[in-house]
Amino acid sequence: MTPSPCAVASATTPRRFGVRPLIGALAIAGASFVGASFVDGPTAAAMVAEPLPRNELAEETSGAAKMALAALDQYQASDDYDALVEYLSWRSATAIFAAQQLGYDADEMQRAWAVTPMAHQRAVIAAMTQVGVPYRTHSSVEGVGFDCSGLTSYAWGLAGQELYRQSGTQIREAAPLDRFTARAGDLVHYPGHVMIYLGVGDAIVHAVQSGRTVEVDTISERRRDTVSFGDPTS
Repeated sequence: MTPSPCAVASATTPRRFGVRPLIGALAIAGASFVGASFVDGPTAAAMVAEPLPRNELAEETSGAAKMALAALDQYQASDDYDALVEYLSWRSATAIFAAQQLGYDADEMQRAWAVTPMAHQRAVIAAMTQVGVPYRTHSSVEGVGFDCSGLTSYAWGLAGQELYRQSGTQIREAAPLDRFTARAGDLVHYPGHVMIYLGVGDAIVHAVQSGRTVEVDTISERRRDTVSFGDPTS
């Protein structure tokens, strides 16, 4: 039996940071709108007291993302302001953990997620809930296993966008973008592989190959000049 998102996340995250202090900090910051809100320095400091060892970050990242997705579902179902604020808190926590894994600037990662469209936010958060889940060929099963197009199909499916389960078709059916116009949640592709862009530099989340897991990663250096970007909603 698969635990609920809240149950899984609450088991992994409270020892590092808590929801209520974050909500208070967000309220002070005046956050009011999902698509434009950004949790800046003082709130980020309240969330993550200290950088985590890399071997702990995958668990913390997926736990925070599960809390974010649960809060977003609650907000969209009930229009409950408290759920919105909680979503913003956990979204920022997830972005901070992702940035820590890659050595990226946490503020920049939070901004990239805050300004991307709502469907893109949901796709990013959904993919991040599966960080640490094993790679499995021809699979797209929550908590069990994914291949590359299985992860993108799963993430965008939770955002309300059905993607064909083949990496080349996914990028061909997406609106073409470049590195300067791509936003968090857009697809990143090179022949044989598709990923989800995290909106900053070369940051992506993907299911890369057998023996590995869904991971926060960077575009391979040898692929940086040949990758394609696409928006699956256009």
